[in-house]
Amino acid sequence: MAGSPGDSTAVIETALFGVIAIYLAAGVFAGLVSGLFGVGGGFTLVPALVIALTLQAMPGAYIMHLSIGTALAVMVVTACYTAWLRHRSGDLDMALIGRLLPFIVAGALAGSLIGDALPGNVLKAIFIGYVALTIVNGLIPRRSRPVPTPGGGSHARVRGVRLWGLGSVAGLIGGLLGSGPAIVVVPYLRGAAFPMTVATATSAALSAPIGIAAGIGYFYGGLDEPGLPALTAGYLYLPAFAGLTIGALAGSPLGIRLSHRIPDAIQYRLFLAYLTLVLVVMLLTER
Repeated sequence: MAGSPGDSTAVIETALFGVIAIYLAAGVFAGLVSGLFGVGGGFTLVPALVIALTLQAMPGAYIMHLSIGTALAVMVVTACYTAWLRHRSGDLDMALIGRLLPFIVAGALAGSLIGDALPGNVLKAIFIGYVALTIVNGLIPRRSRPVPTPGGGSHARVRGVRLWGLGSVAGLIGGLLGSGPAIVVVPYLRGAAFPMTVATATSAALSAPIGIAAGIGYFYGGLDEPGLPALTAGYLYLPAFAGLTIGALAGSPLGIRLSHRIPDAIQYRLFLAYLTLVLVVMLLTER
């Protein structure tokens, strides 16, 4: 016997409530890890969006593009707020940001253009592969690696070909995957003996220009795509942007407070554990 219209409405409302809850909860967690690790929240937002958009029966071919485009837009807001909070806490090193910024922006623009041209399943494979490589690289012990200390860090190590290459790669990966530059910038700055508070503050601040540069590419890249759902602007899904942003602004201050209370070495291990969680979620998500 077919269900009544009232039953169908209840099911739709329940599903909608679940999706909204996912957006708000993911936003809070994204803000927290953005404040704590400087990741811009993309590694949290993209898997959450993939799950939520799948539950909303979005066209499968566009789920990764919408997830990354929306994550980039949220990342701009979260990164600006986190950078301001970090500045108040005395964690921002403007010299580091100035050195990395031009290469980050150039890489982000390239990443957004490449991302628009790639199929969603290829984007997901790249996302998973790079997260896995970052985790493995972080777990490999290196005796020659300097020990980060409060007030430490060597600006002389952040220069030359390594700066140009890693800065561009950080922007490229951040723009291509909607993840921010932390997976490249944080290990790079720790290798130059900067503590996690400075490394994550720098990464958080650099997430904003990545989000702007790459987000513009995803916005224009989706404007001429047929079959996109309602309430989208290019590859930006507006309801998700609103819910995730509200949650992220609530979670960011908590992450920064935690970063000043957790020892540096433990913070970095938590950073790798967080990436492992993201990897598992993406592997278990069908699309």
